[in-house]
Amino acid sequence: MKHEGKQIFGIRGHMKSGTNWLCRLLNLHPEISSSGEYHWESYFRTYLHNRKVFRNLDEIELQSATIRKELQQLAEQTMLKLSDSDARFIGDRTPTTIHPVVFKDSAYLCMMRDIRDIVVSKVFHFLNSPRVMANFNMAAEVADLKPQFDEDPWFFHKHPEKLLASERFVRTTCKTWRQTIKSNQNTAKNHKTIRVSFIKYEDLHRDLNTSLIEAVKFIGADPALMPPVPRYLRPGHRDENPNKFNRKGQVGDWKNYMTGSAKSWINEECGNLMMELGYVKSLNWNFVDVSKQKPKQRQLPVPQKRRAA
Repeated sequence: MKHEGKQIFGIRGHMKSGTNWLCRLLNLHPEISSSGEYHWESYFRTYLHNRKVFRNLDEIELQSATIRKELQQLAEQTMLKLSDSDARFIGDRTPTTIHPVVFKDSAYLCMMRDIRDIVVSKVFHFLNSPRVMANFNMAAEVADLKPQFDEDPWFFHKHPEKLLASERFVRTTCKTWRQTIKSNQNTAKNHKTIRVSFIKYEDLHRDLNTSLIEAVKFIGADPALMPPVPRYLRPGHRDENPNKFNRKGQVGDWKNYMTGSAKSWINEECGNLMMELGYVKSLNWNFVDVSKQKPKQRQLPVPQKRRAA
């Protein structure tokens, strides 16, 4: 939505899909200022819930949509105050669904990523950020691995079969991934006041410049003003850091941790969607079962210790 000559846009997608990376890439553009995670959708979900519960509130909204408009204005005004004053395009990055739509008449960039890489990345994220991930009710068997991971960040390199050993963790992640993508597809199709562009994490890796320019053009900014992408924001990282937020940034890292059991759980929960999105051609996708391999014997670099908060 336009406000004071500025345009609000959204960055959405399942967590660990690359929303943060896209946000940082877009912020290279002098006219773009995006940030997050503000989770405005939580306010709007409460609003929608109250409309169902309180008849008088629903009647007011049917006549004037006053509360809906004021909520959107609150979100917009806050985003403007938090953004660079010189920016013309203000982005709200939140790894969630587009629905409920916070900013009407706006553009939304939706990140998508191979669920197999997401579930691997999410385990590391959970173990590195237990305070944040506590809100997601993760499986106890994953949490039980934290002491070993804290003692040795290369624990899963030595025991790759343990990373995706939790059926509950894998299935829950697959379900939320499927629900997020299906919800965004439905919203894009049925909500006429917004524009939606889906971006694959893998496409950013394969052709960063083209994908980024297309995203810049989609939200309305001038692609000619986009500067070269610096090395630190290009795909992948020079060194893997298991105990860092920016751990590895690679496509296909799941191959280092996949087991027969994990493959079955993933196929059952979202195999059809993986085929629909082109991540696999069939449910019989190739992989090497790491649970049947001999333990790896190799020298690994010692990751840097995190600074105390």
